[in-house]
Amino acid sequence: MLRRESITRVINNVMRGISDDLIDKPTITSHSFRTGLITQLWKDTKDIEFVRQAVGHIKIESTSSYVENLPDSRK
Repeated sequence: MLRRESITRVINNVMRGISDDLIDKPTITSHSFRTGLITQLWKDTKDIEFVRQAVGHIKIESTSSYVENLPDSRK
């Protein structure tokens, strides 16, 4: 049986390999994709409860922490 951590490690290694091939070499991880999804859902809906449910957070505070940490230009 595969553990979530093992799968995440493999995905992140692949993403690092891809980012190394890009000109500006951004840091790309599974978490950065998740953060991007939460940010985009928030920008599109402004409905924190919808975003919480969409990403599977149990506590609204978990989702809110992503939105609270966004710079004003991204909100």
